[in-house]
Order: sequence, then structure tokens, then C-alpha cells
Amino acid sequence: MVKVYDIVNRLQNEKPQIRLTAEHIFTVRNSKNSAILMKGISEDKDLDDIKKIDMIIETGLGKEALAVVDKMDLSIGELTVIVNAIMAAISDVDLDEMEKLANDEVKKQRKK
Repeated sequence: MVKVYDIVNRLQNEKPQIRLTAEHIFTVRNSKNSAILMKGISEDKDLDDIKKIDMIIETGLGKEALAVVDKMDLSIGELTVIVNAIMAAISDVDLDEMEKLANDEVKKQRKK
């Protein structure tokens, strides 16, 4: 007899959300294809850091979210928090953990 593994209850397909302002909550696009695209963006040597940030926000949260972020006139540090939140949501880890990983990566890159 064939064994059947019932995983229906484990595949909820619930999407994490990020609140940018009191009125603006966006669903994170955490699919495999979105994650692959964001990884490619982050590793693209031909893009400057600002373009990468914009593209990751748009890929992860959508054009409307990018427009909201642009109107907020945020610092690079604040934009980095948004990117880290997107990456944390995709990776299903806490934001603090993702920020630590990102900071460790920056330190590693500076030593090169």
C-alpha cells in the first residue's frame, strides 16, 4: 500500500505584511519567483545601491508601496529597514535576526 503524506494543513499560503504607515499595509510577495528576482537584483553589480533598494521594494511590495516610500522621503538607513523587513518576511525570520545578518554581511564586505 502506498503511503500518502497529507500536507494540506501545512500549505496555508499566508502572506506576511509590512506596515509602512498607519494607513499603508502591504502584502509581501514571498513566492519563489519573487525571491529569486530580489536575489538577482541584490547581486547585480551594474545597479547602484539606490536602484537596488527601489527595485527590491517594488518587487517585494509593489509599485504602490514604492510610491508611498518615495513620498516619505526616508533616509538610506530607513530604506534599509524596509528592505530588511522584506527579506525577513521572505525568509520567515524576525526582523532583528535579519538586521544582524545584514550587518554581519556589510562588515564582511568591508574587510575585503
